[in-house]
Order: sequence, then C-alpha cells, then structure tokens
Amino acid sequence: MSHTVIYNSELHIVESKLQGDMTLGEVEEIVTKIAKTAKEKDCRLIFIDFRKVSQKLSILQIYRLPDRTKNIFTSFGMNVLLYKRANVVAKDLDDYIFHENVMVNRGQNEKVFTDIDQAKEWLMENSAAQQSRLCPCSDGYYPTEKRP
Repeated sequence: MSHTVIYNSELHIVESKLQGDMTLGEVEEIVTKIAKTAKEKDCRLIFIDFRKVSQKLSILQIYRLPDRTKNIFTSFGMNVLLYKRANVVAKDLDDYIFHENVMVNRGQNEKVFTDIDQAKEWLMENSAAQQSRLCPCSDGYYPTEKRP
C-alpha cells in the first residue's frame, strides 16, 4: 500500500491519500503519521482519501480501530475526541459505514463520504469556530461546554 500525508495550509487540514490493499499494520502507520502531522501543525481537521483502497480488514479489526486510533493519538499527548475526520471512499462502502458507526459510537467525530467536495464541506463546517476555541480542560471538554 502506498500513501501520502500532507498538511494543506490553505485549508488548514491534514490530508492523506491511500492506494492499494490496506492491512492493520499499514492503518496504524498511517494514523501515526496523521497524528504526528496534526500535532506539528496544530490542526484538528483530517481528510483521508480511501477511493483507491481495497479494504482487507476483518470486522473485528474494524471494531477495534477506535481504541487503536485513540491510543496512537494519546501517545502524542492528543485527545482523539477533539479531531474531526472525513473519509472519502469508492468501494467497500458497507465496511466503511460500519467503521464510521463504530468510531461515532466511541465518541470520535468521523464521517464517510463518496464525494470529495461534500467531505471537505462537512470538514470545514464551523472550522473557524472550532480552531479558535480555548484549549480543552484535562477531561477533554472546553471550559464553556456542559459535561455529561
């Protein structure tokens, strides 16, 4: 599998483009690069293009991805719940919808799209407000947010 991870300074988003057969080890490598770039650039918006990827993960591996993603972000001192991720796909849609549901059920802000423009539009919604908010408290909530 080949991939790129770049920072788009014009849109202030981390972008990743992948192609080939995706395995769990490669997913972890890509998430690590994304988290590192997001931290270096102080960016909470992430766009991932999966259109040329063949999903090779089992349902169990997909189910465990939120915890793996959280652990990788935590290793960089980051709270994964504060990041917004848009994924664009072309095939294996059912697997990606399952992936989205598992992520969202664990509190992560992630959505799957088949259209790049719609994905970036969703990603950029309220981005100025999100980027300018005060730093979160140690529990992951902003000072002005109600806690459950």
